[in-house]
Amino acid sequence: MLNHLKRSKTLWGIVFLFSGLAGNASGQEAKVDTSYDNNYYLNKRTMYETVEVKPWHVVFLGNSITERGLWNEWFPSVPVVNRGIGGDNCWGVYARLNPILKGKPAAIFMMIGINDLGRGLSADMIASKYAQIIQKVKSDSPGTRLVLQTVLPINESTVRYDYMKGKTSAIKTLNEHIRELGNRYNLQVIDLFRVFAGDGDQLPEEFCVDGLHLNEKGYQIWVKYFKEHKVLCQ
Repeated sequence: MLNHLKRSKTLWGIVFLFSGLAGNASGQEAKVDTSYDNNYYLNKRTMYETVEVKPWHVVFLGNSITERGLWNEWFPSVPVVNRGIGGDNCWGVYARLNPILKGKPAAIFMMIGINDLGRGLSADMIASKYAQIIQKVKSDSPGTRLVLQTVLPINESTVRYDYMKGKTSAIKTLNEHIRELGNRYNLQVIDLFRVFAGDGDQLPEEFCVDGLHLNEKGYQIWVKYFKEHKVLCQ
């Protein structure tokens, strides 16, 4: 009887082993972390939802890089509302679109994706979620001008976050997808990666605080580009 139990356990172990291998081969997405609803996200989202988006608003949508910008002060003549949430990803943005689109805003300027890359998501998978976001905006608020902004470069030599190191190639690939999505859906794409990196692929150290987030000088590059090209007036 004991030998029979041992043999049974061995057989079941083999079954589970092969089942696990099969699962890894056919469903790797199950292991990918696309979560977003942490306490900070939920609190910030709730705070934003207490202020209704109006048809004349220009929404800046994204993660911490958007959240940290003083957009109202930098563009005092534009009715900007900041909808950036630190740590957010494409899945988090998609989940909070309804209250934004309900207000039928004049425009949405979106930058998102760096945190997705930091979690190891592929550029293809992120681009697929991007497409869902675009389709939802076009469906729920067709009069809204949606503008895509490419993901900013990072500074590989100074970036403080291990999960962001070595991501330059992935950022460039994702930005290729973003440009392609702009062409596919006839959307304006502001190539901020090129604005900051120039002919290279690194965020200059003088424009960032930790190899990832912008400092005041960095944000002024962004603001200067918008003002010189009259981006918010189009």
